[in-house]
Amino acid sequence: MNDETIIAKISAATGTALRVIGRAAHGRLGGAIYVEWPDGRRSVVTRFLGSRDAAQQTAETLSYVRDRGVLVARHELVVDLGHSVYFVQERLPSAPSRLTNARIDAIVAINDTFAGVLAARPDVPAPPMAVSMMDGLGECHLAAHGARGRRIFEAIMRAAALAPDIVTTGPDLLHTDLNAANVLCDANDRATAVVDWNLGVHRGDRWFGLVNTRFDREWFVRSPDADPVESRAAAYLDEILTAKIAPATLRAYWAIWLSHHLARTIRSGPQEALAWQLDLAESRLL
Repeated sequence: MNDETIIAKISAATGTALRVIGRAAHGRLGGAIYVEWPDGRRSVVTRFLGSRDAAQQTAETLSYVRDRGVLVARHELVVDLGHSVYFVQERLPSAPSRLTNARIDAIVAINDTFAGVLAARPDVPAPPMAVSMMDGLGECHLAAHGARGRRIFEAIMRAAALAPDIVTTGPDLLHTDLNAANVLCDANDRATAVVDWNLGVHRGDRWFGLVNTRFDREWFVRSPDADPVESRAAAYLDEILTAKIAPATLRAYWAIWLSHHLARTIRSGPQEALAWQLDLAESRLL
């Protein structure tokens, strides 16, 4: 369906009269749909990658943490169109910019506001990629990639086995897709909100999410035309993670995320992505 059809169906299902005014250039599934309400308010429509019940829990939990001072977008509607579930959420301003060390500091700072906020919410689930590894279900079929693949798989399993219980039972709010684009900042590099919760909300150790933030930067670092400023920012995040996370725990978090991403890439990703992910696994775990 095109954007106009999706918004027309959402409007019909909710009794609203939303109007499409644009589309985000980036983001999961090619970007969010920008809409306007009859009173002029502007919102963002995104597809939730899960069930209606999970979407409702996500919206309710985000409202809960928002009331406790966490900077997240207000989720106005959860709409089940049968084939897909959509969020209608407030559109927040942001200032586009390169990823600098200052932006890394802003991402770390807003992630720190997640600390302990779910202490009274045992109903919020653990991150699924961590649960699958702890259950021994994270095999990436790396043995098919020769002796190197087997060595990497064995290193992943050894390191992941040392993950502390806090990664699945901790009291922090956890964003499992905390890439730089999902942290909105103002023109002074202050973080204003964390958006794109379309994989759901989870509980655990907030530092686990920042390891995936660093993984996401590797796509940019390895680009043939990599921006040296952004490459230095990625290195700066490495320094922060090394300073803040115990070595064995950091290796465990890398192992879990690498298992998650390698499994996806082996199933459907391009070979060049698999090549650099294997290189990254060797550099972090061997």
